[in-house]
Amino acid sequence: MQNRMRTGALALGLMMVLLPVLAQNSADAAIGLSGCGPINVRFEVKIDVKASSGNHPVQPEPGKALVFFVEEDINLNLVTHTTRGDVDGQPMGANYGSSYFYFSVDPGVHHLCATTQFGTSAEDSETAVAHFTAEAGGIYYFEMKNLSWIQSAEHDASLFPLDSDEGKLLTGTLPLALSRRKK
Repeated sequence: MQNRMRTGALALGLMMVLLPVLAQNSADAAIGLSGCGPINVRFEVKIDVKASSGNHPVQPEPGKALVFFVEEDINLNLVTHTTRGDVDGQPMGANYGSSYFYFSVDPGVHHLCATTQFGTSAEDSETAVAHFTAEAGGIYYFEMKNLSWIQSAEHDASLFPLDSDEGKLLTGTLPLALSRRKK
């Protein structure tokens, strides 16, 4: 009887140690599948207020597609934050407030992720995901929206495709975000 109790206690203790590890691995796998890169990658962002639609390529480079991440700050700059954009698990750049950035991708299916940089862990961030199929020569616009409720300290994030006319309008009126990874 004591051997069974010891075996049961040992099994229970082992499960308590392994479950968080297994759960973390599952969470990491889910993040990777959704297009999100490592949560600890942070960006410093400088807004180029002189940028205009003439400062970005009109056409993608040959054999590539061009992707724009656009963010309109709907919090009226009361709660402005950095929002990182990833594609296929690779951090590509970031916006700060109302701004946009862009990058090239190969043709094919891509998984996008937008993550706010509120804090230092996944629990401190809001994430939204989307996917699309890029064609060579295509230009794609995605809008990242982050909504913060100051009264309740709640945040919400979304990521969705924009009509090309809306995308051109926004990238022609919003400043370009120049970002680099923090070390």
